[in-house]
Amino acid sequence: MSKIKPILRYLSGVPAVFMLLLIFAFSAQDGSSSGSLSYKVGYALNDCFNRIFSLGLSEAELAKRALSGQLIIRKLAHITEYFLLTLSFYLPLRVWLPYKKINLAGRNFFYRLLLPTFLLGLCSAAADEFHQSFVPGRCGTPLDVLVDSVGITVGCILLALYHHFFNRKKQHH
Repeated sequence: MSKIKPILRYLSGVPAVFMLLLIFAFSAQDGSSSGSLSYKVGYALNDCFNRIFSLGLSEAELAKRALSGQLIIRKLAHITEYFLLTLSFYLPLRVWLPYKKINLAGRNFFYRLLLPTFLLGLCSAAADEFHQSFVPGRCGTPLDVLVDSVGITVGCILLALYHHFFNRKKQHH
């Protein structure tokens, strides 16, 4: 059992690396490839709703809805990617920072774990937008960093709530 723990500790960063590579791969797509992917996702979602709710939409109506929903799909993808990245950044920070020195309540938790998690996510979002400014048909925008920060913030809030309730349970036992 003791040999498994160090291995898991070293593997704690794998989800963060995976998410960073995934985000980088999506950002490296040129404008038309990225737009095509958003369109396909939108079309598939509309087609799914059409079938489930028997809406009777024609192919042309599905295509029109897919086109009009591309922006929303792209922004939701940003939020989702950075939400997952935030959770994956938190894991190695939680594993590698000295456990005994971290009081998981209050300011210590915030400054030692949550703030670095948030800042890593924000720096990643800014770096991603900078990267996009070099991709044909794409542009890096501060607005997208703001959208990404929504996912980062939601991730941090959920982590804080989890730890608040987890610590409350531990204190009562």
